[in-house]
Amino acid sequence: MKPMKSPLRSGLLAAVLLPLPAIAADAAPFTAVSIRLFEQADGPVQPFGRRIYATHFDATLTRAIGVEIGATYPKQSEARLVEVACTLQKPDGSALEAGRPMSFQIFENETESNSANVQWGVPDEQDWQPGDYTVDCAIDGQSIGQAPFTIVLNAADVADTDLRIAGLRFFPVEDELPPKTERDYTDVFETADTRRIGVELEFTHSPIGRAIEVPVACHYYWPDGQVMPPAQMNYQPGPAWPGGYSAANMGWDEAGKWPTGHYVVVCLIAGRPAVVNRFEVR
Repeated sequence: MKPMKSPLRSGLLAAVLLPLPAIAADAAPFTAVSIRLFEQADGPVQPFGRRIYATHFDATLTRAIGVEIGATYPKQSEARLVEVACTLQKPDGSALEAGRPMSFQIFENETESNSANVQWGVPDEQDWQPGDYTVDCAIDGQSIGQAPFTIVLNAADVADTDLRIAGLRFFPVEDELPPKTERDYTDVFETADTRRIGVELEFTHSPIGRAIEVPVACHYYWPDGQVMPPAQMNYQPGPAWPGGYSAANMGWDEAGKWPTGHYVVVCLIAGRPAVVNRFEVR
């Protein structure tokens, strides 16, 4: 079984940095509704600042898809929860109910809010079926909006192979890179305690049958948009390996130098963005 994968995007960097539009609809008790989709590992919903919105998702990288509903409504005299039922229309025409219940929070004396939850996923040893999907959300059987998306099996990251990046994880580093079995994976770091932040890539492929070297450069984008010099790594699988890992790190000898905020890490193979993820320093 594959290890848990991180929330990732492959290919289109614009989809990570810029929220994409969604289909909107009007429905009681709302005056307007928007639906956005984001990806992540299964588990608690990503905080608002770390959601990666998109309409295209990678079949290999994507583990779970969350739904975020934003709505406006007349000013309310009291707070209340509205139950929302979302359904996933799959490429084969079948429908799949959401894996978790979802409620929309309406606040007293407010006119807009948003709610989100992780709704669908696949086991770690499986990939999403490529094709076109549609999310349809309803209240009391009445649709309040739809959001289409596409699952894409992107081209292999290395020509003449089926090698693809299947995961990107972060971990703290004190001095030297710790062995894989000793890495403490997280996407939240405390600036007072953090010296270096490591990045680990998981690769998936069938046995390649020959020795190859895959150079990877990972760029850390700061909260203010600055970019650090890339962390460089080389993945060198053995001819019979069915996948593997490579890692590097970036930072300082002393703690306290990481500015607080949300960071974006973009890893490139042969100059092409191959995987993207985020972490937070606080």
